[in-house]
Amino acid sequence: MKLSIASFKKIGLLSLAVVLGTAVVALAYDMQASNGNGVRVTVTPKMLAQNQAAEFEVSLNTHSVELSQDLTTVAELRDDQGHSYAPSRWDGSPPGGHHRKGTLIFPSLKAPVQSVTLIIRDVAKVPERTFTWRIQP
Repeated sequence: MKLSIASFKKIGLLSLAVVLGTAVVALAYDMQASNGNGVRVTVTPKMLAQNQAAEFEVSLNTHSVELSQDLTTVAELRDDQGHSYAPSRWDGSPPGGHHRKGTLIFPSLKAPVQSVTLIIRDVAKVPERTFTWRIQP
């Protein structure tokens, strides 16, 4: 199969649209932070849309305690409709150390959802750290 220059341009524009579309979703949400017992946890949604897997960039930083938590067991996502989601995976640095960063991925959100709350439990003896966002249309 031969592709013309016009075909490559269309593919390039489509790829750019997909990349920009994803970037728009990611840029629509602000980073939130929680400081407690010497640990700063920051969370920024990377993907947060109806009927899509929810993805959050999570960063944990400290100079005082070991960050040994398995984020797939201490995190939970809740929506405003009463659904609870367990993380499907953590793509990031392993437990241990003083600086961890990665992406926490949850199953697709059940529609219609207007807001979600990410809960991270028991990091540096803080029972719950909560981060809430309204779903952008």
